[in-house]
Amino acid sequence: MDNCQRCKKQTAAIKSRKESFCEECFAKFVSLKQRKRMMGDDFYRDVFKVSYNKDGTHGVGKVVMGFDFQSSCLVALDVIIQVLREQNRQHRGKVGFELDLVAVYEDKENFNNVKESWNAITTFERYSQDDILSHVNIHFIDVNTFYNNKSLRQILVHNVDFDVMAMKWEVNDEFSVADLLKLCPNRNTRNDFWNSIIQHTVKKFAMQSHCSALIWGHSMTKLADQILGMVIKGRGAHVASSLDTDNFDEAYGGSFKNLYPMKDILLSEIDAYIISQGLEPYLVDYTLRRSLLISEEESKKDNTNGMLIKNMTINELVRKYYNDMEGEYSNIVSTVLRTGDKLQTPIKHSEEGVSAKKCSVCSNAIYTDPSLWLRSITVIKGHSIETEEEQDYYNQWKESKVGIETEQYMKLKDTIWKNGEDISLCYGCTINLNGIKGKNIIWPKNDDEELHSVLDEYQLTDGEDENI
Repeated sequence: MDNCQRCKKQTAAIKSRKESFCEECFAKFVSLKQRKRMMGDDFYRDVFKVSYNKDGTHGVGKVVMGFDFQSSCLVALDVIIQVLREQNRQHRGKVGFELDLVAVYEDKENFNNVKESWNAITTFERYSQDDILSHVNIHFIDVNTFYNNKSLRQILVHNVDFDVMAMKWEVNDEFSVADLLKLCPNRNTRNDFWNSIIQHTVKKFAMQSHCSALIWGHSMTKLADQILGMVIKGRGAHVASSLDTDNFDEAYGGSFKNLYPMKDILLSEIDAYIISQGLEPYLVDYTLRRSLLISEEESKKDNTNGMLIKNMTINELVRKYYNDMEGEYSNIVSTVLRTGDKLQTPIKHSEEGVSAKKCSVCSNAIYTDPSLWLRSITVIKGHSIETEEEQDYYNQWKESKVGIETEQYMKLKDTIWKNGEDISLCYGCTINLNGIKGKNIIWPKNDDEELHSVLDEYQLTDGEDENI
């Protein structure tokens, strides 16, 4: 085998971007790229560095990271712990920031898996050799906290003109995220709603904890996948805001900025880092790609090739394309991301000073009315009944399961149109809602009361049992 092209001494174990690395040099390569993003401008430098006040005391920044126990987040955490350890040694026990990890769990089984993984991480010699994890706290949040408030609404889209209205949901029965996902007609819609819920929960925690920076462990591949996926799903106008790391997140109180420190690192590189540094045992529900390992040439096959195309979400299809390209054509991934970074928020063509409306589901800005566009390209109105034969067919349909469900929808629509209020949805959310059975969902009202409602948080303490 060839030697590492960096140190010229150790045997090369990983090959990426046409360069061969030993494990140590590759770890430095990945770490440096993340650190550059963390110290990319004055704002983030002030958040992460150890700073001293005039009286000799030092301030400690507050940082939050969404943590899903998959490869990107584990690598991001690993590098951050290295930074904290270096600060601790260089500044005699002082660090520049405290890190809060937010792990949103789906059910008890998922909770037990991530809790077990975290317990293993805390005893891993790489982290337990000193007291560095005292500066890292983890918060487990039940995803169903999303529905734990008094401001739930039933949102319904009109079956003909695509207008949207909402009415307060008065039903006493509890509604869960699982109930919502069961209504979705396909994996793509479920994935869209799930991502919106996770993002909202993490950002809500970040706002309530008064942090300065919210870290997302998205790789270059993940962000490029997100960009193309948003364009395909009719959310292209939101690309610029989703990548914005310069401005405070105004939808969540304007107290923090979103940061993507892994955006210069390919997912295959992150997976190779996980393997080389012995972090693989701490992954939860994630399959590593070993395409960069020199010793495993036979494993350089895309892990998603076995999945049927018809069963893949849009994001999975885009990811499959990128996975195929990362070997010889990895520059395609970076080109997509650079293009996305150059996009700007659309200019709203309306009276000066009038701000764009916000989507009542995903909270993104709406620059054009999606219902007008959908009406212009869609014919929904049926033809009137003219013959007895057509009447017989209509009567049979009316008595069928579909006919009964349609009648129930029409009654609900009449009720909401009479007692509800107009709301706004973006194009992507309108399409999702229109495809759901009954064309309606239960969703929290996006207001200050909801943002400040208490999250159902579960914190680990010594001797904690597994009751949740």
